[in-house]
Amino acid sequence: MRKISLLIAGLVLPIALASAQSNIKLSTIEGVENEDLMNVLRFQGISYSKVKFSGTHLWGKDFKILIRDFSKGKLVKTYEIFDSKEDEFFKLKEQEFTFNVLVQRTAAGKAKFDFRFLGYGAVKEFDLSPDQKDFTLKSLQGGATEIEFPVGQNRSILSFMMPYKAKNGSIQYPDVNQSDLIPEDFGKKYNIPRYFLIDIRFD
Repeated sequence: MRKISLLIAGLVLPIALASAQSNIKLSTIEGVENEDLMNVLRFQGISYSKVKFSGTHLWGKDFKILIRDFSKGKLVKTYEIFDSKEDEFFKLKEQEFTFNVLVQRTAAGKAKFDFRFLGYGAVKEFDLSPDQKDFTLKSLQGGATEIEFPVGQNRSILSFMMPYKAKNGSIQYPDVNQSDLIPEDFGKKYNIPRYFLIDIRFD
């Protein structure tokens, strides 16, 4: 039994230390400064966020982009959108990693996610029902300008979500800045029919 305990500790401790020692910071900017371009995005119904990671621990790391699809409070499926391990070219070689996220409910009734980074693009579409609309893209930084980001763990950075109907009958979006609420529970707490979480992982 002692050998098993030591083995488990040996496996868990490096992961915990890697996360605790990470000096990676995350910051997200919603929208663009150029007013004309912002008006075009609004007209097209496109939500835009610029995501920036910084820190010396980015150097030499691989990264994954994932999307989790939630329906009626339950996780439907996790989709791996991109894994830099598939090509050595994408291994991070700088102390800063920036990419753009554009999301749109298309005229064809799909949620279209477009990720742009390192001169490359990755696109994923999801079918939506006619009543699944009015989505918005929200940062999950808890209202902070910059937050710490771990290594060796999946972490949600953005949510593309529908509004919910409040008790007074008004249509509202969840307060994603509540410190006691994890993104996986948005659907259960607010009775959101459909939402997506965008996750990042560094290894």
